Amino acid sequence: MAAAAAIGMSTGAVALIPTVMNPASSAVMPTVSEADLTAMFNAAQDEFGRGNATAGLSKLRTLLAANPRDTDALALQALWSDYCADRKATQSALTSLDNLDRALAHRVRDSIAAIDAGVRIGPDPVPRYYPQTTGIVVLGAGLRPDGSPTDETASRLFAAWTQAIIAYQSPILISAGGSQHGRAEAAVMRDWLVAHALPASRIHLESRAQTLPQHASLAAEAVRGLSMREVVLVTSPDEIRRAASAFLIAGVPVAGATTSTRNLVTNAAPPSKVNQKSLYQDATQVVGIPAERGTGIAPRAFIKPAA
Repeated sequence: MAAAAAIGMSTGAVALIPTVMNPASSAVMPTVSEADLTAMFNAAQDEFGRGNATAGLSKLRTLLAANPRDTDALALQALWSDYCADRKATQSALTSLDNLDRALAHRVRDSIAAIDAGVRIGPDPVPRYYPQTTGIVVLGAGLRPDGSPTDETASRLFAAWTQAIIAYQSPILISAGGSQHGRAEAAVMRDWLVAHALPASRIHLESRAQTLPQHASLAAEAVRGLSMREVVLVTSPDEIRRAASAFLIAGVPVAGATTSTRNLVTNAAPPSKVNQKSLYQDATQVVGIPAERGTGIAPRAFIKPAA
């Protein structure tokens, strides 16, 4: 027993348990393994994925007590504390993050501001003129089993078409990663626009995105490559605020939104904070915080570039 105590070990009825001495006191505290820290992080992310922000934050506090230098955990704590309107906790997490990873702290601050701006961009079915430096980005909504556009995809295409007629110089970017029977969704959408008299030379494709965070992250690359200064988003009324927030977080200025008319009235008012969970879930992915540790899986918003 004396030998064990001398080297910082405690004994029990079953096994020796590694411990560390707290330099600020004479207390002896158990160490936390990397596997334990990984499990804590994943448990917190599981709660956030289910929309249980309070439970997720509780698990993050346990994790940060064991490892206060976990930058991903601090970023999550700042974002979800903002969702819970806990400004003190948000600022505390950001201050700690500033000391460890200033670039990540900056991205988190920008994300919080982007969510606030994105929820103010509501659905608008009326097309408007924009110059050629403003691109039109239309998001896919899937194909039918026979490879034709779903009703929602067709509605978005019509909205994009009317916007492209009014803003006749704007380039068009289609972001859609689905496929049916070997038919790529982005190509089907392009063919629809070309069949309705839009020049194929105006239309550009991003054909890898499967989720809204991926739409934002991958379309951002294309937007920069096409030298668009800002974009008009074309999607459905119930998705426009999520899309606007995600694109703003990805660094794409959003000039406006053109939407289909489906469920327009019910989505006219901005959602309350409690109904913005999906925007914060998207934000963590666009920022690049891992959805899960210990699996080798990349953050959900990012996928391997096409060869």
